[in-house]
Amino acid sequence: MTSDLKSLGVRPGGVLMVHSSLSSLGYVSGGAATVIQSLLKVLGPTGTLAMPTHSWDVMEAGCRVFDVRETKSCVGAITEKFRKMPGALRSAHPSHSIAAIGPLAAELVAGHETCLTPCGIGTPYEKICRANGQILFVGTTLDSNTAYHTVEAMAGLSYLMKPSADIFTIVDQAGEKKELTVWRHEAGIPRRFSDWQDFLIREGVINAGKTGKARALLLEAAMFLDVMLDRVCKDPRMLRR
Repeated sequence: MTSDLKSLGVRPGGVLMVHSSLSSLGYVSGGAATVIQSLLKVLGPTGTLAMPTHSWDVMEAGCRVFDVRETKSCVGAITEKFRKMPGALRSAHPSHSIAAIGPLAAELVAGHETCLTPCGIGTPYEKICRANGQILFVGTTLDSNTAYHTVEAMAGLSYLMKPSADIFTIVDQAGEKKELTVWRHEAGIPRRFSDWQDFLIREGVINAGKTGKARALLLEAAMFLDVMLDRVCKDPRMLRR
């Protein structure tokens, strides 16, 4: 897996966000832990690995308490394993948290819960784009690409956010509680994120390949933000079905 990641173009010492499907890789000895160690090995000690640890599913169902230590990730077995690893830091946003390991981890997760949108300015997703980061999709499609929401937020698209905010209780790593007003995404809006894959490959934003048995896509985050933000500002409905 490490050789496949290097061939795909993952940069040692860089910032890498990973969207993943463990089942897509076939049998992996050691499971999710082996996948995570392979990613960390490729990045090396100066690299920072990040993964989404979203919990929008329980929040949409009415939960209003987010505990960075206990609230489960709803976006795959690898992400759930990753958030529990020694050294992992998790942002405190109740619906779109990330976890990260590496020199930039603390910077990425800081202040997420106070941002005006889950994925826009000041969030880990924007920070990864600004840090010349890469986004890797292992057995997943661009439908999983949270950076699209960064584009939508920065473009100020009217359909993105719920009309009102909610009060959440946030529990930090030390068990301290605080109440915050949090704005969340509107749910259930059909998108056409994957429809832009061929265009992004042609533009040099994405490199396609394989990791083990899984299809893999590696996206240059800063280039993606520039290209897609320019287009969506010209056509605000381009990402909707």
